[in-house]
Amino acid sequence: MLLALPATILVACLLVFPIAEATYYSFTSWNGETARFVGLSSYSQLLFHTTAIRQIFQNNLAVVLSIPVGLAFALVAAFLTSLKVPGWRPFRFIVFLPVALSWVVIGIIFSDFLTPGQGIDSLLGAVGLHAIALDWLGSTHTALPALLATFNWALFGINTVIFMTGLASIPPEVIEAARVDGAGFFTILRHIVMPLLGRFVRLAFLVTMISGFSGMFGLIYVMTAGGPGFSTTTLEFQIYQSAFTLGNFGQAAALGIFLLLIMLVVTFVINMIGRRKAADLW
Repeated sequence: MLLALPATILVACLLVFPIAEATYYSFTSWNGETARFVGLSSYSQLLFHTTAIRQIFQNNLAVVLSIPVGLAFALVAAFLTSLKVPGWRPFRFIVFLPVALSWVVIGIIFSDFLTPGQGIDSLLGAVGLHAIALDWLGSTHTALPALLATFNWALFGINTVIFMTGLASIPPEVIEAARVDGAGFFTILRHIVMPLLGRFVRLAFLVTMISGFSGMFGLIYVMTAGGPGFSTTTLEFQIYQSAFTLGNFGQAAALGIFLLLIMLVVTFVINMIGRRKAADLW
């Protein structure tokens, strides 16, 4: 009991107090020095009077919807690696390399790769596809997909490792028995591997979601600066813009509370789905 008290105080200092303070400032017009109480003005402006915020929420939704696609590729890669297909050893090394790079470094690399006339455009030109070469980061139609592809690539390695860890916990006799019974690759993956990897899938989803909602700042800052327009601006980046570019710390605090609530809701839904799946299995 006595040992739990310092931990409780520490959690309160590092978590509860900052959230409470951000909540208070979200009801004020705060310029960093003086705060004037404005009630729900910041929230009403965000929800009803700002067209840009709709685009920002849509961008965050796109981040969430892109996660299953990235996880699917990581799961297939982990499964193939566990089967020890030819080249699995160097692949395991290469796929983990992005984990050792910072978001800023990854952003710089992909910015150069997606620059018109370089990188991907050169590859397309080499195979005679000049017609589909685009300004990938300069168009409102392609900037967000390019950013999301970079984001999921950056987390591909860590998600593959998570799934490889989960696959290692599955008895190999189960998969071997399914093969003997004539089950194919996708049958084994769908009916055997996926049900047994439920908790690892949820972990990978939550890790990726947290990174998407709170760790994409480096990518956005380096690659697009939130543009063109608001096409690649997320809540996290808009918090920075509101606070340090516009000097509206009250609105930034309101955005932070929005971001916290969204993450709590998504986490709760994922946990509820996981519990139901576990109940179905048992």
